[in-house]
Amino acid sequence: MTDTLRICEIFHSIQGESSFSGQPCVFVRMSGCNLRCRWCDTTYAYQDGSPWTLDDILSRVADFQCPLVELTGGEPMMQRASACRLMTQLLEREYCVLIETNGSLPLDDVPRGVHRIIDLKPPGSHVPHDSVLWSQFAKSWRDEDEIKCVVSSRDDFDWCVDKLKTYDAMGRVIVHFSPVWGELSMPELARWICQSRLPIRFNLQIQKVIWDPAARGV
Repeated sequence: MTDTLRICEIFHSIQGESSFSGQPCVFVRMSGCNLRCRWCDTTYAYQDGSPWTLDDILSRVADFQCPLVELTGGEPMMQRASACRLMTQLLEREYCVLIETNGSLPLDDVPRGVHRIIDLKPPGSHVPHDSVLWSQFAKSWRDEDEIKCVVSSRDDFDWCVDKLKTYDAMGRVIVHFSPVWGELSMPELARWICQSRLPIRFNLQIQKVIWDPAARGV
């Protein structure tokens, strides 16, 4: 049986977030998500999509001649087995591979060498507080791991800081904080980060600065 993944879109753009921000990147956006974050900007990925074989995905990625590839969604780990096989094949072809995930599903099968970017959902997202499987990270953070916290308020900020300290992520992995676009001011978040004296990076969704925030496939 041929390995397939349900894919929403594959496109070449600028990496807008994480420590790879600003670099050209091929995005493989998978269909389906098990959470419903209030400020999700890719709700179309909940349903849109069609089956692609791994060979077809790899061929399409190769067309862009770009060494950086990110699996995103939706939630890529909803298609766990096939997604991990795709990541393995990308690594074998010497791509730098990222996966953006909400952390609510097991990540132990993600191949070593893949940069796991976990999008932590604070209370303002209206996602259940126990959605992240923290037990899988507490003693098994990888050097390539990063955490992204999108926050809408001071309560969100403080909640994320508490979680990151509790589970030994602060200072152990790269941590990014981003303001909810159009809801929390950038200067306000920058001030909180500076006042915290913590190893937090201010993260801006630069794709929304370059293009219309509602634009798709950029």
